[in-house]
Amino acid sequence: MLSRLLRNDEPSVYSQVAWEDVADEALPRPPLREGWATSRLKVSTRVPLAQAYFDQGLSLLHLGWGPEARRAFAEAARLDPELAMAWWGLALARGPGARFVAARAEAMARALALSEGLPDVEQRYIIAASLLSEKGPANGRHAFVREMESLIDRYPEDAEAKLLLAGFLADGYEPDGRPGQGQPYAQVMLRELLRTHPDHAGVHYAWVCAMLPSPRPEVARESAQRLTRLVPGTSTAMLAAGRLLGRLGEMDSAYRVLESAVESDDAYLAAESLPVEFAPCAEMAMRLLSQGCAEAGQYSDAQTWARRLRQRVEAAGGEPQALLFAATTLVSAHLRFGFFRAAADVPLELEGDLSPAERGLRDGVRSYTKGINALDLGRLSEVERACDALAVLQSTLSERRRADGRRLCPRDVARVVEVAEQELRGALEARRGEGGRAEATLIRAWRMERRLRSAGPAMFSRPARETLARVRLRDEREAKALELARALVEERPGCGHFHLLLAEARVATGERGSAVQDFATFLERWRDADSHLPELRRARTYVAGQGRLLRLVHNADAPLPVPSDFRPREKVSC
Repeated sequence: MLSRLLRNDEPSVYSQVAWEDVADEALPRPPLREGWATSRLKVSTRVPLAQAYFDQGLSLLHLGWGPEARRAFAEAARLDPELAMAWWGLALARGPGARFVAARAEAMARALALSEGLPDVEQRYIIAASLLSEKGPANGRHAFVREMESLIDRYPEDAEAKLLLAGFLADGYEPDGRPGQGQPYAQVMLRELLRTHPDHAGVHYAWVCAMLPSPRPEVARESAQRLTRLVPGTSTAMLAAGRLLGRLGEMDSAYRVLESAVESDDAYLAAESLPVEFAPCAEMAMRLLSQGCAEAGQYSDAQTWARRLRQRVEAAGGEPQALLFAATTLVSAHLRFGFFRAAADVPLELEGDLSPAERGLRDGVRSYTKGINALDLGRLSEVERACDALAVLQSTLSERRRADGRRLCPRDVARVVEVAEQELRGALEARRGEGGRAEATLIRAWRMERRLRSAGPAMFSRPARETLARVRLRDEREAKALELARALVEERPGCGHFHLLLAEARVATGERGSAVQDFATFLERWRDADSHLPELRRARTYVAGQGRLLRLVHNADAPLPVPSDFRPREKVSC
């Protein structure tokens, strides 16, 4: 989708992408792949193979696979050097960042020079893109939108133009849930395209990406499922589908789709004898698989995926940025289950000269995990020192210049470190009995957490709202804790941790019948969980009537009944 390619909206495991520093003319020839070209846009060429490669490039542009789209457009330009639209595609697929201004401008200049005498529709495509190339996505936004609107008004049956504009306008959602500028407009166009072009993979991909961060992701479920059938070998599509299914709580389906994304990337690398770091989605899919296993209570499998990711990036040369992403994935798996010592023991030794952002992320993870482990052991003075170290680190990183391209940005790291510092400090204040101060600190951490850029590193601390809910339970503010727990379950219905929190909040507020259902849902979500986990023991203790909070609503001699419609499923991998 165009907005993702131009604005670098995805987190970057590696600091560079495939063929980033290779000139367009020197890109290796890609195979013409069956089933990848779901887009059709007739362009001015007498070379049928150039048309086929152009369509493949356009399809991959819509599916967010910029490097492979560049290869296809470059091959179309080699087959027909007079094909202006091939150079148009090369300009759009080049990717974000000031580093590529010259390359984009050169490709666009070739397209403009070849556009004289072309059909009106092609000239309009090229003029619109030239405005983005000249002014950039931010400054050229209005002019690009106006030119594309003019094109669509003149050629209302052109689905590719509508999809390009919708993909550019899909701006996501603000922290308070309001749609970004252009988002409703994009959704209207995409709904119409879903009706008129039900077999266009790019339309379904754009709809999934547009609705993934929305309050109603369920409206894109059908599109996620169709993507797996329309372009099963395209990992970018599989990643988007898996993320949406995971957001909906359909964890088994999400697991299978994300695993297929890894397999598709591995097959792609093997077929073309490419290095590991050229895979577009495998590393991100593995991070999501580790997270999904953690939500399903499968601690061992969560560690396995995190370690597989570490092995993969080490095999690619051990780039510090990629190693840090892998390490934080393993840290998060340990933290999710309360194994703080294991999180603190994750090795973070990195070789070579580290950038300020890389050093900052490494030091931030070290300080936080040491602090959370000290909190668990009751060493409050050590926790205070860890908080202070995180605060100093955040201040230092926030003064650094923003990084260009996919390289880890110091300011993004500063935001993640600040969230971790505030969450840890809030937990410390709660332990000291400073309930009001802890509440304010954790609310501040929650607000910061909502503003984290998706392109930055993943948060490595515990969810601030979950910590806040447990603080409220301890402070006997049960109604407020229940409100938070409900919101968490609505956002991640497949997460067993949130269902357990909701069940405990129900018990605390005396909602016995609802608590029974929530405990049953938790046990269903964790039907294949590792049997030794303390969460399972805690839930069973509550159900048996021996939990501290359950005594508020019943005694141990009258255990809560399991609902009659609750049946354990057959074992399915997470």
